[in-house]
Amino acid sequence: MQRPNPDSIYYDDFIHLQEKLCAKIIALRRGRKLVQEDMADYEFSVRQYQRMEQEPSSSALIFYWGLSAQFPELDLHNIMFSENYETEFKQIQSNGPFWEDPTVYIHISNRLEPEDAPKDKDSWFVMVNTPYDQGQDWDEIVPLVREKVLERISKVLGTSIEPLIEMEEVLRPQDIEQRTSSVGGALYGTSSNDRMAAFLRHSNKSNSVKGLYFCGGSAHPGGGVPLCLLSGKIASEWLIEDE
Repeated sequence: MQRPNPDSIYYDDFIHLQEKLCAKIIALRRGRKLVQEDMADYEFSVRQYQRMEQEPSSSALIFYWGLSAQFPELDLHNIMFSENYETEFKQIQSNGPFWEDPTVYIHISNRLEPEDAPKDKDSWFVMVNTPYDQGQDWDEIVPLVREKVLERISKVLGTSIEPLIEMEEVLRPQDIEQRTSSVGGALYGTSSNDRMAAFLRHSNKSNSVKGLYFCGGSAHPGGGVPLCLLSGKIASEWLIEDE
């Protein structure tokens, strides 16, 4: 990709955006609600405010487990579906007891990269879908989710998993927000609960502030790694064209 002029400035994160508007070029990957808060003194159109008020998407609770054993019946990607997928997502959307019967995704990276785990051991990334952070008591919720996840996996594999966990880290929705600046730890930007949601995603270029561009899951064309990469490509093309 062609690099803009040397006096152009990129910011990966904007905590004090108003102090930085003197920059020639600004590229934002933050959630659009956080951008709105940082730019409270600037005027946005009615449509832009409508976009900013869209509900965030679901988030996730992730367990990183180092296991003292391997399970050859599991592959690189593994999904153990809820008995009632529709009910699970209704509970997520309504901030209900989503942990009662969660869908569990397990990624075992050492199936592809053997050096990710010691010999005869496994490195697991275990994820369940959750509501975005709205001030829930995650200290209470995490153990409930962990118990159900272990119960599900142990039942499928026919052996107790918990005694095999040698190391563990947990990533909660508020941790995701802190690390990625996504509102409430939303994984996909804004929710897709409305059939018009895709048409309300934030554009990649601001019509109100010259030199302001948007990319990431909350901007066009949407969430997920491929679309986020495409979002960055679109924003960078706008940026280069405007230069």
